Amino acid sequence: CSSGIISSGINAEYGGDRQRPAEVENIMLRRYLTELTHTLMIPLEQFISSLMPLQKQLNPFRQPPLLQQFQQEAFIQSLNDSSIKLNSELKGLRGNWKDLYRKFIKSPNFEMWFQSKRTEANQRLELLHIEQLCEADIYSWKADKHEVEIVDMLLWIRDRYDALERLGTQHSELQEHLRNHLTSLMEVVPADMQATIKPAFTL
Repeated sequence: CSSGIISSGINAEYGGDRQRPAEVENIMLRRYLTELTHTLMIPLEQFISSLMPLQKQLNPFRQPPLLQQFQQEAFIQSLNDSSIKLNSELKGLRGNWKDLYRKFIKSPNFEMWFQSKRTEANQRLELLHIEQLCEADIYSWKADKHEVEIVDMLLWIRDRYDALERLGTQHSELQEHLRNHLTSLMEVVPADMQATIKPAFTL
């Protein structure tokens, strides 16, 4: 059980010495729990990384994929002795690791942690996707496209420009690439249509 793991870890680390002042014991306990938390999160971090889509799955002209769903049993099955990377001060720990993980995964703390990780991962995917779009050869792409396809691409690039702004960091170079794409596409839009749609794509 989780209490058994903590107890065995404290005994292994500090030898059960009852002579220390309470203040020292508290400091040592906080240090131990911090190290234990870090150790426990390593396999979860590794598993979350495995849920990331491969970069080759990104298509600049389609919606970016999202982080795959977290499945508890798939994670539990992925655990093995080498998954628990105990540092030198925690090697004495013994206990039911899988049971501890199951309890943690059901807790509100895990939900908050995973939501944060999922948001971070999806933002990273969105940024990679936008970078691919910036590097795309729009000049060649537009060569054989109809007006409707051109307008759809204008809307898509504008959407990606807005997404870049929502990420909340400065990406002036990427924004410049997207503006250049819009300008390039606008060149093949008929003049009468340009007068109508150009204001929406002036950034």
